[in-house]
Amino acid sequence: MTALRGKRLWVMRHGRPDLPDNPFFMTRETFNRFLEAYDAAGLSDREKDRLRRLYEGYPRPDLVVTSDLPRARETAELFARSAPIIEDPVFREIPVRLPDVPTWFLSRLWPGEIWWGYLRFAWFYDIPPEGQKKSLERAQTAIGKLEQYQSDVPNLAVVSHSGFLLVLIDQLQRAGRIRGRRLPHIGFGLPTDYIWQ
Repeated sequence: MTALRGKRLWVMRHGRPDLPDNPFFMTRETFNRFLEAYDAAGLSDREKDRLRRLYEGYPRPDLVVTSDLPRARETAELFARSAPIIEDPVFREIPVRLPDVPTWFLSRLWPGEIWWGYLRFAWFYDIPPEGQKKSLERAQTAIGKLEQYQSDVPNLAVVSHSGFLLVLIDQLQRAGRIRGRRLPHIGFGLPTDYIWQ
């Protein structure tokens, strides 16, 4: 670990995906379709312009590691500014989906925030597709890869997703392996700077 001491790690959530606003009230099916569209979406030209302007004030990284989902890949290209990019699905968002079970709750029309709350509950109780235990295991795999990538470069950037970044950085902070904010910014495209200890 001493080989990483003092090296810079930037982490950021992808930019805002190019999607129409979803309805306030949604059925389980509508919400699951929204999740699928979110994963397939890239960035709008307007969002790309916003991120280009934002990243002008940041140092150019030596390497960018990114989730392979379109919104993350496109954000990584903008932050990289011609630096090498590695796509790695281990940095994807925590997969979520409402189950196809005909219960009273799941067959109703609810505001989107109720569905999100249900998914958070499901994650804490290790309900598939990926519960807390699996996310923590994946975070440990991601940390091993970050250490490997960072050993070759002084300035590494990671473009991922808010849920997975919160798990990843929490694990690094609990182990005392990085110095910086307790948790990363989760605003769209906003980098957070950490230093390896």
